[in-house]
Formats: sequence, C-alpha cells, structure tokens
Amino acid sequence: MSIPMVISLIITKLVAKFGGTALPGLIGLSINHSLINQIIKSNNLRSIIITGTNGKTTTAKLLSEVLDLTGIDYCRNQSGSNLLRGIATTLINQSNLLGKIKPKLAVWEVDEAVLPQAIKSLRPEIVVITNLSRDQLDRYGEVDHLIKLWQTSFDTLPQSSWLIVNVADPRLRPLKHHHLKYFGNRRSRLGLKYPPQFYGKFNYDNLWAVEAVTRRLKLNPDLVPLAARSAQPAFGRGERFNLNGQNYQINLVKNPASYKAVWQMILDRRHLNQPLMLLLNDLLADGTDVSWIWDVPFDRIKNRHEPIIVSGRRAADLALRLKYAGFNSGKLIVDPSISQAFSRFQSQAGLIKYILPTYTAMLELRRHLKKAPWN
Repeated sequence: MSIPMVISLIITKLVAKFGGTALPGLIGLSINHSLINQIIKSNNLRSIIITGTNGKTTTAKLLSEVLDLTGIDYCRNQSGSNLLRGIATTLINQSNLLGKIKPKLAVWEVDEAVLPQAIKSLRPEIVVITNLSRDQLDRYGEVDHLIKLWQTSFDTLPQSSWLIVNVADPRLRPLKHHHLKYFGNRRSRLGLKYPPQFYGKFNYDNLWAVEAVTRRLKLNPDLVPLAARSAQPAFGRGERFNLNGQNYQINLVKNPASYKAVWQMILDRRHLNQPLMLLLNDLLADGTDVSWIWDVPFDRIKNRHEPIIVSGRRAADLALRLKYAGFNSGKLIVDPSISQAFSRFQSQAGLIKYILPTYTAMLELRRHLKKAPWN
C-alpha cells in the first residue's frame, strides 16, 4: 500500500463530494504526480486506451456496450473528460480509501495530444488508434510531430501490449510495434451485420475497431452487431431527438475530417436537401483558431436547393467560407444568436433536420433546448 496514494485519495475524495468530472483528478495529480499509476499497479488493472482525432467517443461507448453484454465489470471515463485529470477522477471515484477498486478492466477514451502521458501512467494492454487529422492545430506539420511522439511512447509499452490501428488512414502507416494489428477496409461486409443507423465508413471504422478489440480480449465478435443494435448514439454523435413532432439529428463537427464524414453520411442517405443548420464557435473547447473551416469540402453540398442556417460566434466567417465554396448568398440565413437561429430552423420542414455544431455551440443549443419538450 502506497502512503502517498492513500493521502491523495483522502484529499481528493473530499473534493469529489462537491462534484465535477475533472477537479478531483486535477488536484490529485497536482499533489501526487504518480497517482494514476499507483492505483493501476495496486489493482493490476488492465487498461484499453482508445484515441484518435475522430471516433474515439463512439468506439469507447460501443466497446462498453459489448462488455455490458458479457457481464464483465469495467470502469470508463464516460463523462468525456479524456485528459489525465479525467482518468484520475474516474479512478478516484472507483477507489476506496486504500486505493482498491472492484473492476479488473478499464476503457479509457484519451485525447490524442496526451496519449504518451497516458501510456506512461496506465501501461495499457491495448491501444486503439481510430485516425489522425488536423484538430485545433495551427499547422499540418504538428500532426507529423505527434506521430513521432506516439512512436516514442509505443516503444515503452509492455512487451505483451497490442497496438490496433486503422488501416485506412495513411497518416498512421509509419507507426511500428512488435504487436501491431490493423482494422478496417472490409467493404464487402457493409450493411450485412450492422443496423441501418450506421451509415458512412467512419461509423464502420468504429465498429471494426471494436471487433478487433473484442477478438483480442477473446470475446465473441458477434456481440459487436448486437451491441450496435441496442446502443444509443454518444453525446452529440448522431444523436436524435424529436421536438414538436419533428425529427432532428446532431452531429458534432470539430475539424475537416468530421465535416467530410457527415457530408458523406448525408449524401449516402440522399438527404442533400434536408434542413441544415451549421453552428461555429471559437471558444477554447472548440479551438480558438477557426481557419480549419477553409479545409472543409463545402463544395460537396453546394448543389443544395434549400437554404442553410448559419449561427454561432463565428457565423460570419462560416458564411464567408460558404460563399467562396459557391453557395448563393441568398440561400444563407446568418444569425449569430443560436437560440434565434434555432427558432428559424424550427419553421423548416423535413424528414430529418441536421444540426452540425462545434462543441460549445452544441452545449449552448442543448441549454436552449432544455426549455423545450425534447424527447
């Protein structure tokens, strides 16, 4: 038993009584930098890390659904706090004062920028990488720098660890490991095993990643389509709601790759002219530099006949980008107020109304919708 660990847990559990998904972990790591590793070691906790620019939340949730079906006891940072402080908070909440926890397995959604630190602290059994693209980065060159940092950390993984990587992402090809497994690129199986809501290759990549982990854990891979049929979309990732008899779908967009994936989903569904609202904020959680919108392939939907509602703190920037992509300015409705823009959006009719927000714009919209009967 580690005395520093016990002291840290006593202090942080007092902090946890006041709530918060990150504060207990933040304080715990500030007074004991090795807290995560100490809890992991004292419990022999097996860890699975899921990281990448897009898809990590959905992949972690689907894997959790599979584990639920098997009855395996596990813990997960499901609040979405995917930095080290969020992981620490989860372990603090799961532990007693002596640092003992019941689960023997953990699923961690980890921000790609902190993956090397997470590997050092968690000593994972499996690392899953969904993809890597520009996300709140100023230069594409920084992506190459991140790959180098990842590779250095993979060289420190335990001998028995496995690295599971998306075969379709060319940026991941330089990655090396003595236990390297690829997933994806099995187009012949599209639509055969999985339910209709999983349109788009990006969703199949998530499912195939979970299949690969399931096999590595020696579980039945047929549990994955079963989990997919019962799973509800992760927070803002294809999440649907009904308001006043009309159907809405929220798809979080935070970089060119996520926009491209959503465009493909909309085109696959032949919903090009369904109602569409785009929300762009520039707060810290969104990325204060919104220049990435100029890399979004908006021309893929420029043949729309219906108007697009544009809102958020940087609505004017987004409207300008759409004009340069060839949209008729007469078809753009620009209103920086998200609540007012949504009121206009409600008046449009369609099978499904698509809302594509950045992170804080989504939170602002959700706060507004709490005033309405959302079901």
